[in-house]
Amino acid sequence: MEYKIIGSSMQSLNINMSDGESVYSDAGKLMSKSSNIHMTPRLVGGIAGAFERKITGATAMLTEFKSDGDGSISVSGIMPGKIKQIHLGEGQQFISEAYAFLACTTSIKFSMQTISIGAAFLGGAGLVLQKFTGPGDVFIHIVGDIIEYDLDGTLDLDVDPGHIAGFDATLQYKIRFVDNIRTAMFGGIGLFLAKFSGSGRVILHSVSRHKLASEIYLEGEQQNKNKK
Repeated sequence: MEYKIIGSSMQSLNINMSDGESVYSDAGKLMSKSSNIHMTPRLVGGIAGAFERKITGATAMLTEFKSDGDGSISVSGIMPGKIKQIHLGEGQQFISEAYAFLACTTSIKFSMQTISIGAAFLGGAGLVLQKFTGPGDVFIHIVGDIIEYDLDGTLDLDVDPGHIAGFDATLQYKIRFVDNIRTAMFGGIGLFLAKFSGSGRVILHSVSRHKLASEIYLEGEQQNKNKK
């Protein structure tokens, strides 16, 4: 199986597969496929796994692409951005926000990473995050450009929760209130920040998915008003 990331500001992922090989992709992300690639909806992790995925905001079912002979598929995200390959060894784990997941090898196991309810609703990072356990490869879609930090345990990292794409499970992740009420009211960054500590990598969207969607919506509303 071979992978190639194509493009610059709106990337797609091309996967070449040999006979009998298969991959999972998030539903609705297919661009194209060879006619000998068969698609099958899968309840990865069973009914419980599908329910857990649904409450993250992701699709309940994944699509399995299985090759009958040599073939290829292409998948992409739905917003402008880039694709990051995460290679996981046996037992290694990576956590991502729900909408970042694009595709993975079928050897990857899915589970959920929960955070506190108050932090989830007020921090904007979602109630449940997706956890991937290796061995295998996971591909995530980053809105805008890929911003990556490698923490060595010396300093903690504070992040606007809307910019989180994913992070190594070796890191500790907490939601905390911003420094003071004045910052919360006038700083324009919201009420909460995500705090990462320990050793591992943090991968960020350079553009907040939620803020981008909000700005597009507001621009559309303004355009509609101007036409009236």
